[in-house]
Amino acid sequence: MVIIITVCAGTGLKATITQNIKNAESDIQISNINQKKETESISITQDELTLLNTIFEIKTINPVITKSGIINNENNIQPIILKGIEQEYKEKIIENYIIAGSYFTEKEENQILISNHQAKKLGLNQGENCLLYFLSQNNNIQKRKFFIIGIYDMKNEFFNENYSFAKKVDLQKINKWNHNEVTNYEITLNNSSKTEKIVLKINNILSYKLKAKSLKQRFPGIFNWVKLFDKNIIVILIIMCVICIINLSNTLFILILERLKMIGTLKSFGCSNISIMKVFLYNSLKLSIKGILAGNTIGLLFCLIQEKTHIISLNPNSYFVDYLPIIINIEFILYINLIIFIIIQISIIAPYYIIKKLSPSTILKIT
Repeated sequence: MVIIITVCAGTGLKATITQNIKNAESDIQISNINQKKETESISITQDELTLLNTIFEIKTINPVITKSGIINNENNIQPIILKGIEQEYKEKIIENYIIAGSYFTEKEENQILISNHQAKKLGLNQGENCLLYFLSQNNNIQKRKFFIIGIYDMKNEFFNENYSFAKKVDLQKINKWNHNEVTNYEITLNNSSKTEKIVLKINNILSYKLKAKSLKQRFPGIFNWVKLFDKNIIVILIIMCVICIINLSNTLFILILERLKMIGTLKSFGCSNISIMKVFLYNSLKLSIKGILAGNTIGLLFCLIQEKTHIISLNPNSYFVDYLPIIINIEFILYINLIIFIIIQISIIAPYYIIKKLSPSTILKIT
């Protein structure tokens, strides 16, 4: 039961955190090799774009503008990273996180999506205007009024505190850039398992001024922390397997002690140690199968209840999600059951050697 819950919860938490970060960012980002120069634009040539589109694993390439700024109301200020995106990019993803208002409308200018964290801190509401201040390329202060079209909540402290979303075209106007000038390109992949290899392919195509980085390279701290989940799962699996071996061995020892007279009688009739051991092996099989079935039933039932109801909640500031996510991987669970079953049967080796050393005369003296 504990193993099933640990595996389902651990894999679920890891996958959900990774997906939440990916929803706000992208699998791969192409940016200026000097990341500090956000006031400088970049652009990919048509030849480079053609070569990038030949990479089968690439699903989409989206131009994005990120611009640091300050959002304020009458009483407070909040530094933000304003992310300028195209109308269609991330529309379906961001809509799932909107808790007030709506996504950008097509014709209106200077619309902004702020986070629930930013709205509460600044006392702002959907439908109100807010002032944003930016630093221009000439180090002049630029002031713009934005309309709060919606408020989102990604259940992620880092993104909720820092990120707001606007239209790419509005930020291009503020920067006085052409339609093809952006600060970075975000690439979505069909298969994220090959990300690092694709990053190398992309960097071989790009000019020396541009550099592609994977999600793990941009947020190493978060992914190193997520990687610890695998180690924790392995440690728990090892501990539970050791406990299984100890418990079953003790159970068999008790059965042997209770059946000493029977063992002595069978040995006196000429039964081999292996034949006697088969009796205890049969009991071991019954116990292990019943235990595995009961553990699987309780564990899977708990996982299904949690998956449907989210009764166990988490602190989103610590875990990037407000409930314990569950992923039930039947194939992986079957593998674990098989390994546990084999380990349990191995535990019968110790009782076998006890039976082997017991002679009929010794047993009869004891009993």
